[in-house]
Amino acid sequence: MTIEGPPQSALDFAEKNFRPVAVEADLYRWWEESGFFTPAADNRAKPFVMMLPLPNVTGDLHLGHALGFGGYEDLMARYHRMRGEPTLYMPGTDHAGIIAQVVVENELAKEGITRQQLGREKFLEEMWRWMDHYRPRIEKQLRMLGCSLDWSRPHFTMEPAHQRAVRTHFIRLHKKGHLYRADRIVHWCLRDQTTYSDLEVRHIERTDTLYYVQYPWADPMPPGTPPVIVATTRPETIVADVAVAVHPEDARWKAFVGKEVLVPGVERRVKIIADEAVDPAFGTGALKITPGHDQTDFEIGQRHGLPVLSVIDKRGMMTPAAGPLAGPDREAGRKMMVEKLRASGLLVKEEPITHAIAVHDRCGTVDEPLVLKQWWVRMDRLAPPAIAAVRDGRITLVPKYQEKVYFNWMENIRDWPVSRQIWWGHSIPAWYCRDCDNVIVPDEDAPDPTRCTRCRSDDIYQDPDVLDTWFSSGLWPFSTLGWPDQTPDLKRYYPGSVLETGYDILFFWVARMIMLGLEHMGEIPFDRVYLHGLVRVGSVKMSKSLHNVVSPVEFIEEYGADALRYALVQGIAMGADSQLSQNKLDHARNFANKLWNISRFVLKQVDEHQEAFQGHTADEPPDPKGEAARWIISRTDAAVAEATRLVDGYLFGEYLVALESFIWGELADFYVELAKPLLHGPHATEAVRTLAYVLDRSLRLLHPSMPFLTETIALQLWKRTGKSGEAPSLVVSPWPVAGERDLALEERFSAFIDVVRAVRNLRQEGGLEPSARVKVSLAGETAAVRDLLSQIGDLTHSEVTLAAGGDGAATVVRAIEIRLAVERDEAQDNARLERDMDEARQLLQRSRDLLAKPGFADKAPKEVVDKEKTKLKEREDRVRLLEAELKKRRA
Repeated sequence: MTIEGPPQSALDFAEKNFRPVAVEADLYRWWEESGFFTPAADNRAKPFVMMLPLPNVTGDLHLGHALGFGGYEDLMARYHRMRGEPTLYMPGTDHAGIIAQVVVENELAKEGITRQQLGREKFLEEMWRWMDHYRPRIEKQLRMLGCSLDWSRPHFTMEPAHQRAVRTHFIRLHKKGHLYRADRIVHWCLRDQTTYSDLEVRHIERTDTLYYVQYPWADPMPPGTPPVIVATTRPETIVADVAVAVHPEDARWKAFVGKEVLVPGVERRVKIIADEAVDPAFGTGALKITPGHDQTDFEIGQRHGLPVLSVIDKRGMMTPAAGPLAGPDREAGRKMMVEKLRASGLLVKEEPITHAIAVHDRCGTVDEPLVLKQWWVRMDRLAPPAIAAVRDGRITLVPKYQEKVYFNWMENIRDWPVSRQIWWGHSIPAWYCRDCDNVIVPDEDAPDPTRCTRCRSDDIYQDPDVLDTWFSSGLWPFSTLGWPDQTPDLKRYYPGSVLETGYDILFFWVARMIMLGLEHMGEIPFDRVYLHGLVRVGSVKMSKSLHNVVSPVEFIEEYGADALRYALVQGIAMGADSQLSQNKLDHARNFANKLWNISRFVLKQVDEHQEAFQGHTADEPPDPKGEAARWIISRTDAAVAEATRLVDGYLFGEYLVALESFIWGELADFYVELAKPLLHGPHATEAVRTLAYVLDRSLRLLHPSMPFLTETIALQLWKRTGKSGEAPSLVVSPWPVAGERDLALEERFSAFIDVVRAVRNLRQEGGLEPSARVKVSLAGETAAVRDLLSQIGDLTHSEVTLAAGGDGAATVVRAIEIRLAVERDEAQDNARLERDMDEARQLLQRSRDLLAKPGFADKAPKEVVDKEKTKLKEREDRVRLLEAELKKRRA
């Protein structure tokens, strides 16, 4: 491949601030067109493979995507690529099933159109129009984030190759007996008119009424026999009761197991049964059993061979089987039943109860458990190998504590219902015969059947349902590589290396990929899972269905992709949740500008000392003689070792903290200042080479997080100085390797830095003007800094001597006493106090005006009002102190 040169930068290095908008689009286009993101076929090293957690095609990306894709994943992809590993970072998007259908239905509703009015074929055309609109938008936003995805391999879960993979997946599971069709209880959404899985249930707290209902004895009982009283929040389902259950060890009810009671309202004789699933502490310890409308009751019914009665239909209406309650919806049915119980004297009492109720996490509709014939995956066959893969260490979850969460869920897993009663998604490859009820699942390479395989009738029809989205996306690590065909990509890139995603989809997606990878490929799909925390709006997870997502685009346009990526990750502990704040964004932009200005200074010196790079490149170690240069090179090697350790350990937040500490706290604040006097004398060549070398190392180390800024600077540095190797871009340049460090020299300069910072703090605490010259005396354990007194003076604008005692502000660091003697100018001090007083009064007035603003105290959140009141008190105290000081000076 012929790689064209980098784009001409639209950014002038005379500008004092980095302008991301001037370089980002052109740089990304150059990277992509140059093929830097496609792993080289001739690189036979072990590849690094990571699949993009395919975003749903339901709208724009949000900050959670920015955190995962730009903050963590691209950081890893760029790091491993620089380590020389052929890196496949695979792009793709998901058709999103029910979420996408709901979004499009909502859009149609704005025009007064329903999908039923359109019909299935026309509605699916609308779905494809939505996909064709948002897929390019999402891919553009991934480019804006700087994600170094291999765009020669884009994927979409509804494209023909993936439809074939899903069909094969279904048929193979069915042939092995892992799939079955049966009447079982499912979660039903009355609004979306579909089933959904346990994982799509959200629990919310709500206060309802707990009704205590007496179930009369079916047969005469001896005098003194206690009545059977059942507590329920759903009296409308009483008409579907088929038993009353008690705990087998509950002494109150042991003697009555096997006896019969009458179901109120329908007078049905049902037995009292014993089952360990009953909680004896709830209500009276007696539980009504309604297998047709409760998950626990269904399981109890299965164990005891009880019949299933359904009295609520898919619309939430009471069916004819509800007898006296038939006709109205479930809410009205509840009221009717309560009135009947009250009239018959069987309603013993009512009391409020605050409890958790199940709702559909997509729309918040209260769940209605129903017994329906569905396709199910047997999890008792797929889960054990996936549990073993994590338990024996073949797959590691990071953070480690997530493994306990994983085991707890996987070891208590239920069978997975995969049928969905929607129109958008992968069709179920099963046909049914109307004449003999035969179920026909064809061979994987066979055409769709036209006749029944049992009775040869041609009156057959395909299952109208579609498959759960996770049933298809669980194939992602290998279907994207060509499975079920044995392709070169599948052989080369499976299994993958890392799966990075939010911890909230550990079970939705990660566990299913592990199960299906082991089932179909016989190998784990990846050996490490990094589970990042969530970006939250307040305390709520961002979700498109909750309409609280924030697009990263506006932040990229204002701050640049680098600053956004950096702000989302810097300082965040492994797996922790985060909130993006104005302060974090401003800090990230300030850090970017700090590096930009360090680079402007270094490039200026390079331009003025071109002779230093005759036969010497920027990335070649300069082997300096001066202590300051040897110190910064040793510290650079320390930064390389630390950055490598932290990224390898998935400590990404700490990695950025450590780099910032080095670049800002050591290179900018100390070495650049120490080098300035050397650039105009005999040591200029050594100083400028050292500056260029340390800058080159810094850019490489920071590139995985801030690719646009570092590439912009590196291209200019190399243009002026040259570099070793053939790599035309930081994207494919080698990651630095740490050299041997001079620990004694580092320790000496560490003491020097601590002293300088202590002097600066004393100056600041004393309210000294930057230009004020002061005297500083050092005493105690000063051996480490005795030869650096002039440098301490230069960096603190002070005259430094070795002397004990004396007047002035003092502090102690590293057993060194530091004392600041100031010759004060009374007029200057008074002027400073007057300025401080004016500023303090202005701030105080702002607080008073805000709190006095009509409606502020009533309408603003309490925490905001409290914060402003605290601020007012602090400002009043400051004004009072300044007034006292001024009064004392004027006396």
